[in-house]
Amino acid sequence: MKLATLLYIQNEKGEFLLMERNREPNKGLMSPPGGKLMTENAESPSQCAAREGFEECAILQSEEDWKLMGIVTEKNFPGIGSIMMFLMLYKKILNKHPPDCNEGSFQFIHPDNFKNFNIPVTDKLFLWEYILRKNDEPFILTIDCSEYPIIKQIII
Repeated sequence: MKLATLLYIQNEKGEFLLMERNREPNKGLMSPPGGKLMTENAESPSQCAAREGFEECAILQSEEDWKLMGIVTEKNFPGIGSIMMFLMLYKKILNKHPPDCNEGSFQFIHPDNFKNFNIPVTDKLFLWEYILRKNDEPFILTIDCSEYPIIKQIII
């Protein structure tokens, strides 16, 4: 199973920083920046968030600037296999638009406008509902992607 972080970064207008991805997974779709944990270095999710925040978004910050919002496991996602993602919230406001990077180009998008953008199916069906609920308790969600594009939430 792969381990990764997704970075949820907002500006003062309540818009989220999304990346139009240049690579798989989700090539051509708008999703939060992030990346795989360096498991060989025993990298923690907050260390990964800080590293990816710098590498992809050019944000100078530390691992203390990130807060765990939830853990999502996607079982049998096409082209990836099973992946566990740590959804990390940047505790500060970012108003400056990051420069484009080799992973993709950035845009701040308000949640009210998500329907107008090409967002991954799992994000539309499940993730954004949990992210936007404004609850301080981290959530745990398991999604079965074995019959993609039919996706089922696994309730335990």
